[in-house]
Amino acid sequence: MEKMTAVWLLPIVACEVAAASGGLLAPHLTNAAGFGVLITSYVLWALSVPLALSILTILLLRLVVHSLPASDMAASGWLALGPIGTGALGLLVLGGDAPHLFASAHLGAVGDVAFGFGVLGGLILWGFGVWWLLLAVLKTAHYLRKGMPFNLGWWGFTFPLAVYTLATLALARITQATFFSVAGGVLATCLAVFWVIVATRTLRGALSGVLFMSPCLALNPAAPDEAASDKPRWPL
Repeated sequence: MEKMTAVWLLPIVACEVAAASGGLLAPHLTNAAGFGVLITSYVLWALSVPLALSILTILLLRLVVHSLPASDMAASGWLALGPIGTGALGLLVLGGDAPHLFASAHLGAVGDVAFGFGVLGGLILWGFGVWWLLLAVLKTAHYLRKGMPFNLGWWGFTFPLAVYTLATLALARITQATFFSVAGGVLATCLAVFWVIVATRTLRGALSGVLFMSPCLALNPAAPDEAASDKPRWPL
């Protein structure tokens, strides 16, 4: 458990990403095809979100019992927002499609329930995400004080915050609440700043060649047989 990080969530979040994408696709299909995509998307959502919440529970226990991960895994603290934000966004998008598509299958009452469940579920997941967002900010501040080396894992700052921002803006659109509109604007601004910083550091590392070094393929200078070898050594 000590080696566990939020990276464990990455294989799981794929299903709910597909579910949210299905919610965006369904309105552009025929009623029959859209209904099939909607049902499939709900199943994909169920395949991902409950399991992700279970892993988040274990992750919280790991954070309580053990120290924070190494500084090179600092960005992984933001990954917890991924399944939460995508889960909320999926419920909101699918709930918006549900009344029309369920009505086309003579299940209008189910569609109304799905819409209400989408709004309530989105709000609950969004509130849960606030806690993990604050925790991610505090952990990042801790890493910055001790030094946080750049690596490609820093892109983990962007995707989780992006889907959480989309969920916030979706809640603003559905509820017409000014609070969510302002919060969505603030999160979108922070996301843009993160993206520019990470993209700039990535470009700088790519041009200097630092990001393309492969330590696992590097020769061990301490090995006597390799040191004495006259075989050509190809630069990485």
